[in-house]
Amino acid sequence: MAAAQTAIAYPSSLEREPLLAWLQRETDIEPNRVVAVTPQALISIVSTFPAGPGSEPRVVLRAEALNADTVTRSGAVSWHVSMSADCKGRRVRLGETTGYPGRNLLGDRAPLRPPETEWRKPDAGAALDAALRAVCEPSFKGPFEAVALKVARQDAPATASAEASMAPPTPAVAAPAKPSPVAPKPGRRMVAQIGASPSEADARALIAALGSSLGGRETWVETAQVNGKTWRRAVVGGFADGAEAARFCAGLKAAGRGCFVRVG
Repeated sequence: MAAAQTAIAYPSSLEREPLLAWLQRETDIEPNRVVAVTPQALISIVSTFPAGPGSEPRVVLRAEALNADTVTRSGAVSWHVSMSADCKGRRVRLGETTGYPGRNLLGDRAPLRPPETEWRKPDAGAALDAALRAVCEPSFKGPFEAVALKVARQDAPATASAEASMAPPTPAVAAPAKPSPVAPKPGRRMVAQIGASPSEADARALIAALGSSLGGRETWVETAQVNGKTWRRAVVGGFADGAEAARFCAGLKAAGRGCFVRVG
């Protein structure tokens, strides 16, 4: 996955004001969603799924590279990964990491790292520790909410041979990316809405995080105006009827995800 680095802008420094100006100019991430800043990447929470029966709370994390060296080593300008959180045991487990050659999760996506099979404890003060605290501690404050911006340490490797997922990922050999699905023509059919965000990139990350749970169904992001604010809705279609859509949503809700059925 190649990235056109000449078109990519990076913050002039990791000081609060230059970094905040860059964030608002180059990305669609809201400052209060940022949970950690490392020398390599800025990490934010896309969405949160509360704990359900037999399941731990889970979030989708998104990262944006902060320098050209990170892009060169990883082959990705931005990437996202799901993270399950064991608040009592202070452990995390990461899903598959997916990378993109452009800012805001734009471009052909490619898998960067397979999902982890084991739980692990993040190092104190590292990016994953901040993400865990954001999920488990109601009093947590992100870098732009605190009085002074603190740069987190890079996460230690999960094993002797693999980097932690919020560190710049090393891309895996990926199959050619499939073309992005085209939004279907409106019609009276039942669809499942799995979330909404002011950010189109975050809405697409919600869809991508479902992975094999989609079962090959078509997906798209649609724009809606609600009370004067623009929202990007993450939508799943391709159901035979409302009952099939309801079963799909029931499976997601059992895993702690949001989902409801409506007419598409």
